[in-house]
Amino acid sequence: MMHLFPDSTYGLLKKEIAELSDGGTGFTNPFRYVPHPLVRTAARLTLDRIALSEELCGHLSQGKMLGVLVVKDQTGRTGYLSGFSGLVGGRSIVEGFVPPVFDLNDTNGRYRKEEAQISRFNEEIRTLTTGRMASAQKDIQAMRIKMESEISMLREQKASIHKDDSEYIRQSQFINAEIKRAKDRWKGLIAKKEEELSEIRREVDALRKRRSGMSDELQKWIFRQYIVHNAQGDSISIYDLFAGQGLMPPGGTGDCAAPKLLEHAYRNGLKPLAMGEFWYGRSPETAVRTHGHFYPSCTSKCGPLLAFMTSGLEGHVLQGPPPAVAGTPYPGVGMSLPHTSLPDPSQTETILPEVIYEDEWIVAVEKPSGMPSVPGLDGQTSLLEWLDARDSDTGTVHEAVHRLDMDTSGIILFAKNRNAAINLRKQFEEHTVRKTYMARLCPTEDNRFMPEKHDLKTGETGSIDLPLSADYDERPRQKVDKMQGKPSLTLYEVLSVNTDGTTDILFHPHTGRTHQLRVHAAHTLGLGRPILGDLLYGGHAIDGTESSTTASRLYLHACSITFRHPATDQEITFSVEMK
Repeated sequence: MMHLFPDSTYGLLKKEIAELSDGGTGFTNPFRYVPHPLVRTAARLTLDRIALSEELCGHLSQGKMLGVLVVKDQTGRTGYLSGFSGLVGGRSIVEGFVPPVFDLNDTNGRYRKEEAQISRFNEEIRTLTTGRMASAQKDIQAMRIKMESEISMLREQKASIHKDDSEYIRQSQFINAEIKRAKDRWKGLIAKKEEELSEIRREVDALRKRRSGMSDELQKWIFRQYIVHNAQGDSISIYDLFAGQGLMPPGGTGDCAAPKLLEHAYRNGLKPLAMGEFWYGRSPETAVRTHGHFYPSCTSKCGPLLAFMTSGLEGHVLQGPPPAVAGTPYPGVGMSLPHTSLPDPSQTETILPEVIYEDEWIVAVEKPSGMPSVPGLDGQTSLLEWLDARDSDTGTVHEAVHRLDMDTSGIILFAKNRNAAINLRKQFEEHTVRKTYMARLCPTEDNRFMPEKHDLKTGETGSIDLPLSADYDERPRQKVDKMQGKPSLTLYEVLSVNTDGTTDILFHPHTGRTHQLRVHAAHTLGLGRPILGDLLYGGHAIDGTESSTTASRLYLHACSITFRHPATDQEITFSVEMK
C-alpha cells in the first residue's frame, strides 16, 4: 500500500523530506492546515493513478473525499499512502488505497447477516404499510363516503315529504329511524375495519421497534470492532472512545480517509509525517467542495477520533477533541488543539492591531488576520481583550458591535459606552452600515467537473444570492440550504485578473451571514473560486500557483466601513488597505 515518490520527484523534494523527517513544525493539524509540498505531490500522484483507471474515474466522478498521508518506514524511506472516505463503487477495498479500519463488507460477517435481517424488517414494514394498511385506510375512506351518501339520500327523501301529507309524521319517523340504523350499521362496519387497521399498525410498530433495537445493537457492535491506535501505542474501540466523552459515534465514524490512513500506518510500522484531504469529482449542491482542493477533516465524526489517533505525533499534545477551527472547540467538550500547520517562514512575525480612529464614543481598529474579535474558549487573546488591557488604567470597557472572522483582517468597530453600543448595533441590524471587503481568489483551474464556470474579467460586476445555514455536522462551516437557509446577498466588482491566475475582487455584502463572503466565493453556485488561503473552504489547491501554495493567511480584508457616528449622527467612513 505504500507508494514511494519517483526518483525524479524525490530529488526535487529532498529538502522537504529532510524537514519532515527532522520533525519540521509538527504533524498536520487535521482541522487547520496548509498542505505541505509533499502532501501536494502525493495528491498529484494519486490523481495520476486514478486517471489510469476508467472504472475508478467513473466511480469517483460523482464526488468523493480522498486523502494522502506522507510516511517514513523503518528503513528511513519516505513514501505516501492514499485513502478514500466511505466506499468506492460499493467496495471498501480498492487496489492502491488503504483498507478500512474494519471491513463491514465481509459477506460471512455478523454485519451482513444482521443487515439482511434489518432489510427483511424494512420489506415487511413496506409490505404492510403499502399493502394491508393502505387497503384498510382506503376501505375506511370508502365506507365513510358510502355512509354519507346513504344518509344524504334518506335526508333528501325526508325533505321531499309534504308537511300537509297525513302520513308526514309517520314517514318522517320511519326515515329518521332508517338514518339511525344506517349510521349504526356503518359505524359498526367502520369500527371493525378501524380495529383491523389498528392491529396492522401494532404489527408495524412492533417490527419498527425490533428493527430499531437490532440497528442500535448492530451499530454498537460495529463501533466496538473499529479498533484504532495512536503514535503512543495505545488502542481503543471507537465505541469506547466516544462513550468516554458521553457521546455516541455518528454513522460512518472511522470510514473517513484520515482515520483509515493513520490506522494503516500504525498497523504497518510507518511513521506519519504529514497529511491532507482533498475533493475529487462533482461538487455537491450544499457543502463547499471543489475538485482538487484541500479541506479540513470533518468534526462530527473525526473530532474526538483524530484527537486520539494523532496523540503522540510530534507537535501534538492533545487533551481532548480538537476544534474545527483554532479558537472553536469541538462542540460540547471545550478542549482545544495547538496550531501545528506549516506556516510560510517569511510570514511568521507577529502583527499587532492598529487603532485608526478613536474618540470618547468609539474606537476603530485594524484587526490582523489570525486574531479573534472576541474571547473564545481556546484562551487566545482577542481584539476586545487587547483593547481592554490597553485601557486598563482608565477603566474603559469596550463593547463589540459586530465581528470579523478570526482569519479575516481589516476594520472593526467597538463602542466605548453603552449608548454608543446600542446605536451602532441598531445600525447593523437595520443594514444601514455599508462595508467593503477586498479578497484575492484562487486561480481558475481547468476543471472538467465545473464546465459551467465562467471566467471573471477585470471590471466585471455582479451579485451572488444564496441561502445559507450552519452545517451542523461540519461546524463552524456553513452550507447552501435552499430549504431552510437564510437569504444572503453579496455584490462584487472584479478589480484585476493577475498574471499568476489569482483574481482581486471587491465584495459589498448586503447581509451579514456567518462566512457569507467565503461561501459565496467558493461555492460552485457562487463564483466557484475559494478565497486564497481559506483553510475551511478550499483555499489551497493541489495544483495551485506559487502564491496559492504559500498563502499563510486568508486573503480577505475588511477595507472600508461607512456608518453614522453615534454621537453626531454624521456619516463617517474609514478605509485601510490590506498589508
